[in-house]
Amino acid sequence: MSHEWLTGAGLIFLGIITGFVGTNTGGSVFLTVPVMIWLGIAPQSSIATARLASVGTMLAGLRHFHQQGKVDYALAVPAAALGLAGALGGVSLLLQMDPALLHKIIGGLTLLLVALSLIKKTRSDETPPSAIRLLFGYILFIPVGMIGGLFGGQAKLSTYLFIIFFRKTISESVGTRKVGGLVLSVGSLIIFGIGGIIDWQYGGCLVIGTLLGANAGAKFALKKGDQWMESVFNGVVIVLALRMLFW
Repeated sequence: MSHEWLTGAGLIFLGIITGFVGTNTGGSVFLTVPVMIWLGIAPQSSIATARLASVGTMLAGLRHFHQQGKVDYALAVPAAALGLAGALGGVSLLLQMDPALLHKIIGGLTLLLVALSLIKKTRSDETPPSAIRLLFGYILFIPVGMIGGLFGGQAKLSTYLFIIFFRKTISESVGTRKVGGLVLSVGSLIIFGIGGIIDWQYGGCLVIGTLLGANAGAKFALKKGDQWMESVFNGVVIVLALRMLFW
């Protein structure tokens, strides 16, 4: 009993940390799952239970970004639908891939998108994106959804898609991609729930911490502004991408 109590308390603390950072940068699953496994939770259950916490992160963050007018729902809804289609349609394909290879692909793609997002700053973003640019951006949400549905990491990729192809600011991108992230999280959570691999007790502890951290993180980031958010976002994303490539 004491072990379970300590594990629950540890998960609340973990949720606060990952919720604070993850609501702005994404990628919290790459910290949450290894720590849960280290705490003695089975790997499959850790992955499924972490998805439960991601729903809390998305809901808490979305509320704050919505209140600040940072969510473009006209863009978010079709992007979320395409992402969900990719997640559902790509299950069989992704299951045949080596997870280690897939992580390297995600890491390399993430670094490429970081570079593209920095290069675009040298050009004027005042003109609206062309129809071809928008179409290409929408199409890319399908493979991003395929990646995110099973392995996570879609938050980072989606944010850069909104920045590069739809010319959104960092705060608008983070706010808008939470709609798709919420859809993907709920969809995969239903599948994991049917499979009976979610630890609801530990998941509840993680959600409590995540909600506290995500609320504080969203308020802090919106107060600091786009420049601060972009610097932190790029820094965390580069570290996570390099980790996937080399560790």
